[in-house]
Formats: sequence, structure tokens, C-alpha cells
Amino acid sequence: MINEELFTTLSARKLSGEATEAEQQELEAMLQLDPALQERYAILQQYFTETSYHASADTEQALKRTMARIHLTDIPVKRTRFSPVWRWASAAAVLLLIAGFAFTFHHTESVKQLAVIDTTEWLHRQNGKATKATIELADGSKIWLNADSKLSYPEVFSKGIREVYLEGEAFFDVASNPDKPFIIHLTKGNVQVLGTSFNIRAYENEPVQTSVRTGKVAFIPAYEGTGKKPDTIYITPDEKVTYEQTANSIKKEVTSSEDDKAWTEGRLVFRDMTLEDISYELERTFGKKVSFTEDAPRHFRLTGNFQNNNLQDIMYYLARSKSFHYDITDSTLIISQ
Repeated sequence: MINEELFTTLSARKLSGEATEAEQQELEAMLQLDPALQERYAILQQYFTETSYHASADTEQALKRTMARIHLTDIPVKRTRFSPVWRWASAAAVLLLIAGFAFTFHHTESVKQLAVIDTTEWLHRQNGKATKATIELADGSKIWLNADSKLSYPEVFSKGIREVYLEGEAFFDVASNPDKPFIIHLTKGNVQVLGTSFNIRAYENEPVQTSVRTGKVAFIPAYEGTGKKPDTIYITPDEKVTYEQTANSIKKEVTSSEDDKAWTEGRLVFRDMTLEDISYELERTFGKKVSFTEDAPRHFRLTGNFQNNNLQDIMYYLARSKSFHYDITDSTLIISQ
């Protein structure tokens, strides 16, 4: 018999990005044993992904909003007297909220610095792999948060400045306010704007990339171990700055801002990328662990543009442009020569 509480807990932890590898494997095993659980997990994933607006830190109100979405949406679900949909859906809603607050706990130290400046309530959103979200801030700014990404932001901005903290990737459409600069704090620098739209990619162990769609952005890198005063690099539409912190190198180049934000529209765009770099994107997008059995395919350079394709379709077309083999399971993508 399936442990309902365990299934709901594991699902919530995975969707919030908090699940350990062992917990993910345990959840995959449960899904394999019961096809009905796969349908229920898909619905949980849908609602977690579509929980777009986080305008309150109040748990009860957030739960009511989630439950309202579940009860008012007409989704065909097999119901039995032993497992009514409201029971597991409401439990999942509570656990997803708890998982979200777990992220708050892990980031207490960084938020302490903010409390010195402002006592307002700070909210946190953490996306797991294969999960995206849209967040509307108090000033009307809108943020698309990509998979495997984290955002901390205040419930209400202070009087003189607007600040958020980002780890991962996000597209910003910042409401114009010349009197209140908007600052995005990254682990490897800051981005400052007044009102514009732009994409920031700042995953751990990757170079920081900032590209602009409209307006003007100032990127200020955090130089590592040099004592050098940071430069301010200004970026205008269809320009991109790439900053490699370990080498303290900065490159500015022409780009397609539409391609850089393609992920917000369900598109994956690969321009002369190595298969290894592509695999990172596929892992985040589809939530499957990618591994290579040989090194050679890692260095294959590929180009492709995909619109709402599944993983099987993407790998089929990539493998036609370069000769390599792949195997897709429920939890992994294995690439071989």
C-alpha cells in the first residue's frame, strides 16, 4: 500500500528543490509502482509551477489561494473513497508552503544583512528543476524565475531603493521609477536599473550573463581576490555581458535578447553550444539527471531551436546532427558515443 503522507512529502520537497538524491530516487520508485501516482504528481507539479504570485508571507492566506486554484479548476482526476483529491491536494499545498519556508531558513544569514537596513517582510521563492514561476512585485515589476533558481524580495520596498537577491536565472520587466533604483544582488556582482527589461543568468559554477531587451542596465562585477575597484559596464538592447569571476574576465558582445529570454516562452535555443552545456539546460528543464559514459560527446558543438518539444524529440534531432547515442529513462538521460 502506498504511504500517502510520504508521497506528498517527497513530491513537495522535489518540486521546491529541497529533495536529496535519495529522496528523489524514493519518489521515482513510488511513481514507477503506481501509474495513478504519476497523474497525481503531474497535477501537483502543474499547480506548483502555476503558483505565480507570491504577494504575502502569510501561510494561511497562501494556502487558501492554492486551495482555491485546485477546487475551481476542472481537471479530470480519478477519485476513490480511499483517496479523495482534496485530501492529498490540500496536504501537498501545506507541504509546498513548508518547503518554501525551509528555503527561508537556509538563507537566514543573507537576510540578516537586509534586516539592518529595512525591517520589512522578506519573501522567498525557490524553484526546483523542471519548475518555473512568475512573480509580481509590490511596485508592479514582473519577474519570470527559471528552473533551479532562487529569488528573495521584500513584501514592500523601502522608500529610497528597490532590492532583490537572485541565484540562478530570471527575466525582469522592471516598472519605471527614476526616484527608486532597482538593484539585483548576485553572488558575483550587482545589476542596477531604473526601469527596463533584461535577462540575468547567474547559476553557481557558471559565468554571469546579463543581456538587455529594452532600456539600459548597469552591471557591476564583484572582483575576486584582486582588491581592484569594480568597473560599471553599461548594457543596451541586444547587448550581453559575460563575467567569469575566477579569471576576472569580462566580455561584451552583440546578442539576440529574444533568444536570451526564449526560456520564458517554452523555447530552448542552442547556438554553437557544447553538448555538455546543453545537458545542463536539459537537466534543469526536464528534471532528469544527465550523465556521459565517454568524454568525447561532451565537446560536440551543436545548434538548435526548439519550441515546447519534449526531451525525446530534442535528443532525436540533436543526435541527427552529430553521431552519438542516448538513452532516456524515467529519471536519467545517458549519453554515449
